[in-house]
Amino acid sequence: MEKTSNSKNRRKFLSLGLLGGAGLLSQKATAMMPIQAEEEKVPMLTPDGKLVEVPKSVLGQVDNRKKVVNQEILEWTTTQHKTNS
Repeated sequence: MEKTSNSKNRRKFLSLGLLGGAGLLSQKATAMMPIQAEEEKVPMLTPDGKLVEVPKSVLGQVDNRKKVVNQEILEWTTTQHKTNS
């Protein structure tokens, strides 16, 4: 009877050791992953008037950019408000 009890303990010890080793390896792998620097974001308005933050790198991908003057923004918001009411 001692043989079966002893072999069960060995199996249990080996399985726990393998599981523990796998857990340590996965923790080490995640710790070694490069940390991504947080990208600078720019606040922008969507066409429906919501404020969102867009990564600055996306702005460089746009071909035709044009600065908007205050009068155009005021006209845009009043027309948006009139169409939604």
